[in-house]
Amino acid sequence: MTSDGIRATRGFLVRHPTSLRPRIPRTPLLRLALCATALLLPVSGANAAELHGRVVGVSDGDTISVLDEWHITHKVRLAGIDAPERKQPYGAQARQHLAGLVFGKSVAVTWHKRDWYGRLIGEVRLRVTGACGQPDCARAEDVGLAQIESGLAWHYRQYQNEQTMEQRRRYALAEQSARAKREGLWKDARPVPPWEYRSSQRAAGTPAASSQPPVGSGQWAAVRSQPSVGSCWRLTAC
Repeated sequence: MTSDGIRATRGFLVRHPTSLRPRIPRTPLLRLALCATALLLPVSGANAAELHGRVVGVSDGDTISVLDEWHITHKVRLAGIDAPERKQPYGAQARQHLAGLVFGKSVAVTWHKRDWYGRLIGEVRLRVTGACGQPDCARAEDVGLAQIESGLAWHYRQYQNEQTMEQRRRYALAEQSARAKREGLWKDARPVPPWEYRSSQRAAGTPAASSQPPVGSGQWAAVRSQPSVGSCWRLTAC
C-alpha cells in the first residue's frame, strides 16, 4: 500500500481513496466492544442463516454440538427453551432425553444470532420418518418443542419476542399441556426455573454448570448407564 492509497495486486494498481477507507478504532476496549456487539446482533427473520450437520455432542438439555460438512463443530443453543441445569433436579434427564432425540443424527439449524459464549441461537429440526416409512411421510420435528412437551424444559418467555407468533403459541401450549399432565419436572410441586437457579448460583458465587463432560466429548461413543428403547447415543448403527 502506497502513501496515496494505491495498493499493488498481482501487477495491477487498485486505488483506495483515503477518505473512503474505514477507520479502525485504535483503543483495544473499543475494538472489543465492537466485536461483542457484532456477535450479539440478531439476524433478521428474512436473512436467518441455515446450518446443516450431525450432532456430535450434547452438553445439557438445551445445548448441542453440530459438525458441518466442512468438519467444523458449532455449539448450538436451542432457541425458545430453557432446560434445567445439570446440577438441578431433572437436569440429567433433560440432557439424556435430548441426546436420545438427536445424538449422531443429522439436523437443520435455523439460527438468528450468537450469545455471549459464541453459541448459535436457533431452532433445531430433526427429520423424522412417518408411520408409512416412506420419504413422503417424513416430517421435520422441532427438537426444542419436543423438550417442552416431555416436561424437560420451560418455554423461555424472556426471549419470546425473537420467536414468530406461531412459535410462541406452540411453545406456550406445549408447556401448559406438560404442566397439566405433570410430565417430567412438573411432577415436582414447585420446580425452580433454570434462570432463577443460575441467578442464585451467581449470587452465591457458585458456577451453575457441573464438571460433567458433554455427551460425545473426547470419544465418538457415549457410555450410557440406563439405555432405553428406540434411542441410541452411538455414532455407529444401532
